[in-house]
Amino acid sequence: MTPVRIGRRAIVIALLVGFAAPISGNADKIDDYIATQLQRLHIPGASVAVVRDGKIIKAQGYGFANLELKASATKDTVYEIGSNTKQFTAAAIIMLVAEGKVQLDEAITKYFPEAPKAWRGITVRHLLNHTSGIQNHVAVPHWLDVFRTNLAFETTPARDELLKMFFKLPLEFQPGESWAYDNTGYYLLGIIIEKASGKSYWQFLNERIFKPLGMNATRNADPQPVIPNRASGYEWKNDHFENRPILLPAIAFSAGSLLSTVEDMAKWDAALYTEKLLKKSSLDRMWTAAQTNGGADAPFNYGFGWFIDRYHGHRLVQHSGGTPGFSSVIYRFLDDKLTIVILTNHADRILDQLAIDLAGICLPALKRPDANSDPDPATTAMLKDVLSDLLSEKYDHASFTPAMRIFLSTATGKSFWKWFAEHGTLGSFIFSDREDKEDGCVLRYKVNLGGNWYWFSVNMTRDGKIAQIYWW
Repeated sequence: MTPVRIGRRAIVIALLVGFAAPISGNADKIDDYIATQLQRLHIPGASVAVVRDGKIIKAQGYGFANLELKASATKDTVYEIGSNTKQFTAAAIIMLVAEGKVQLDEAITKYFPEAPKAWRGITVRHLLNHTSGIQNHVAVPHWLDVFRTNLAFETTPARDELLKMFFKLPLEFQPGESWAYDNTGYYLLGIIIEKASGKSYWQFLNERIFKPLGMNATRNADPQPVIPNRASGYEWKNDHFENRPILLPAIAFSAGSLLSTVEDMAKWDAALYTEKLLKKSSLDRMWTAAQTNGGADAPFNYGFGWFIDRYHGHRLVQHSGGTPGFSSVIYRFLDDKLTIVILTNHADRILDQLAIDLAGICLPALKRPDANSDPDPATTAMLKDVLSDLLSEKYDHASFTPAMRIFLSTATGKSFWKWFAEHGTLGSFIFSDREDKEDGCVLRYKVNLGGNWYWFSVNMTRDGKIAQIYWW
């Protein structure tokens, strides 16, 4: 099929004939929106899929997959998907749980007997939902500098040595006490998959997920094979683009080293509405947010490989991914059976606002107000000050719940806010929406950071403490 590009409206219309009128009628809005955002965010290229009821109703490329060759991005362009790999890792673990080969609440020391004593209370479940307390090695400054790759693409340290280094990482909190995003834990899950299945991680995913679903472009990010339609990764520096390296499989492994396309991710999305891979009970388990040991909200609503959320009753599961040269996001509105997939070739960009805005274009019920009459200006002013402080790497502990205070003190919490601060200076902070909950409320804002607009949400308890902060 001829690749779809910006401006080729005849092809866009042909793709949309026969599909839902609300979305087909907004095809030009989607094109114009994406083109504008790529320019504002300095993203070279992107591929986007809009999926409804498990069927692709729009799949298109924008910009360039390779700047040096001026090769256009298409629906077939292959991108690194970074941490979107985690949803496949989690699914593989749940498959093994269903077969009785892995137990969610067994100690991970069964698989890592050399692990330190402090790890004895950590279970497979803790790794899946980021509540283990193991420090995230990726968030530790300069930790990744230990990796070396020679001209034969051989990477050191070897896995045995890497595990010894992991075992030296401190516990930042007791298992289940709080939450902190943890690439180390998902790396360990990949090893558990190998030990429990007797197959390599890549072989297991290929045989049990990719081949059955016809995800023929999805594979590990090994730089040696010639992969048709593989995009090159970039980063905008000051006033120009620079090339970025491939994130080698030995480094990211089961935490973030897959390649895919929007069409393959749409096949994955469709399968998740069926029991082809996992029973409904298993999927419900994956999409249930973890709580702390005391039953309080964790700093993020996270299940097994997915962030969990609701927007005025509309259930949402989503994840993003970022590598040195790529950013991606998948948003699945479960009750609406609407999915937005965005894959790009710029390093580690926030893309959540793009997925949210596209969902609003497709379905009016999901559109967030750009501005609204603010019922509580004092709270808005307080939250803007909190955000400003966090971006400046400081905060008032008293403003947050105990679990949130712990998260902010972790390597992940610190690196999150340092990364957000790199997006630019805080500007406008505009009230959008309030949603009351049984235990508090969610306040949503449209925030300008570095000249670009992002969605920003705060979950507050009834006593006025900040329990969660999201950039979506």
